[in-house]
Amino acid sequence: MQTLREAARATGQKDQRINIRLSSGDLQAIRTRALQEGVPYQTLISSVLHKYVSGNLQEQPTIKAAV
Repeated sequence: MQTLREAARATGQKDQRINIRLSSGDLQAIRTRALQEGVPYQTLISSVLHKYVSGNLQEQPTIKAAV
């Protein structure tokens, strides 16, 4: 949780506003994750985007279920 807060602070001055359309399921999942992390959902979105454009977004390996 602390790492997420630090990453959010590192995104710098927020001086631009955007509008984005998301599926209701994705938005609910983002809000749920933000609640779990203890940060506002907009901060979570900003942090994820910042990590992506700076090349610091790490993908989790996908675990495939046994069939």
